[in-house]
Amino acid sequence: GQGLSIAAGAAAGLRLDGKENRVFALLGDGECQEGQVWEAATFSAHKHLGNLVAIVDANGLQIDGACTDVCATDNLGEKFAAFGWEVSSVDGHDICALIELLGTLKAAGGDVPHAVIAATVKGKGVSFMENQAGWHGKAPNAEELAVALAELGVEGADRG
Repeated sequence: GQGLSIAAGAAAGLRLDGKENRVFALLGDGECQEGQVWEAATFSAHKHLGNLVAIVDANGLQIDGACTDVCATDNLGEKFAAFGWEVSSVDGHDICALIELLGTLKAAGGDVPHAVIAATVKGKGVSFMENQAGWHGKAPNAEELAVALAELGVEGADRG
């Protein structure tokens, strides 16, 4: 829950130093239940940190289960917009779309922070991990890893 605050501080520091660098923060949708995220969002808009981009991995799951069961994170785009951010949505599994969107943001510049709501599926492509909150902070064992890599079509996965 501290990543956006750290990124906002870095973006503000770069602005104070007169630098054009951009700062990117990756957040989970469950993380957006934390007050510190919204304090950073308020600060970032107030300080006109157009060099800050928050990418929200919106997969609907967090360590304790479905976000809707723990504390709903619906309408994150609307929430960021209400805090003064520009917002875009993208299929988080479409790498080409992500690259294109981030390139557009880089070219646009401006003085408003930008939130990208990236819709994803936790564990996508791995039958026993897909949409399973239990894999939030758990590593697969050797057998599970071999199965997962094979299902993802990773070359040489059968060699360990």
